[in-house]
Amino acid sequence: MQARRLTCTGVRQAEWEVYEIPETPGSHELIVEAVCSLVSVGTEMAVYGGTHIGYTIPNPPEWLEFPTTLGYALAGTVRAVGSEVEGWVAGDRVLASVPHGDRAVCDVRRQVLRWLPEGVSMEEGALARMGGISLVSVRQAGIALGETVVVLGLGLIGQFAAQLSRVAGARPVIGADLIAERVQVAAASGIRAVDPSRVDLKALVAEATGGRMAEVVIEATGNPAVVETALELAAEGGRVVLLGSPRGKVEIDAYSTVHRKGISLIGAHDRLSAHAPTLRDPWTRERNLDLMLSLFADGSLRSEGLIGRRIRPEEVLEMYAQIVERPGDVLGVVIEWGGNQQISKSANRSA
Repeated sequence: MQARRLTCTGVRQAEWEVYEIPETPGSHELIVEAVCSLVSVGTEMAVYGGTHIGYTIPNPPEWLEFPTTLGYALAGTVRAVGSEVEGWVAGDRVLASVPHGDRAVCDVRRQVLRWLPEGVSMEEGALARMGGISLVSVRQAGIALGETVVVLGLGLIGQFAAQLSRVAGARPVIGADLIAERVQVAAASGIRAVDPSRVDLKALVAEATGGRMAEVVIEATGNPAVVETALELAAEGGRVVLLGSPRGKVEIDAYSTVHRKGISLIGAHDRLSAHAPTLRDPWTRERNLDLMLSLFADGSLRSEGLIGRRIRPEEVLEMYAQIVERPGDVLGVVIEWGGNQQISKSANRSA
């Protein structure tokens, strides 16, 4: 049986690769038929556009070697189940961390696969993969009830970081972005969202906190220049979390903004959740994804407004070029592999 997947063959070069998959899966495999997949305008576009920091460091990761596949958030339907697979049946709706493509063969022993609960749409399933990355920052920050959180950058990663901070009990949660659409989407989910070019953000945070400033600042832009702003907005003894991958050098006044204030500077890369559960840290990537899906299911998280473009597979390369040139034009982009009816919320058996 033929399938296709999106392959990056060089910087700003991608193509649909046709390849063969078996009619019958291996003993520990599932065959998944895609309904939709989410484009990551951060890491995925950095790989495609040649701006990923891995291109400039010694011994870059193997997955940056061309050709490499693109995408890691696909929602679809299980079509066939291997003989040794337990807990999955044909017809299950599934989130799979696999590249963009119309079909995928997934090894249940190695790949991240999660059931989509009742009431969670296929789009929300794909979004949950992105939200799981944001959840790492909330856990690393250790947000407590009533703490003030500032999120700098309201792309998908920042939107989820802000919403999850509210779920964790932060009040207020202040979000900042230069793009009006992103500010509006965040405001609709209960975030105090502003355009920092129109307001004095430092004064706003000071006013909202009675002069204390923010206990937690989450940097979600990936722009190294914003790190200094994050440090300035943090309260004495506060935490600054680097969620957006800062691709470049950072120059700061370490004495004034970190040392003297007692600031904790915390990394929050997605890989921190890619581990086996332990007593000290039971929050694996799988548990984080299950939580994201349950928060969508019970209405604690909003997906409205997060998807700005829905495109067909044949439009992907044009969309990639647009995102690389004008990354602020879109918030979330979904590739639709099936009909709209399939993508909408529908029931699934309980896991």
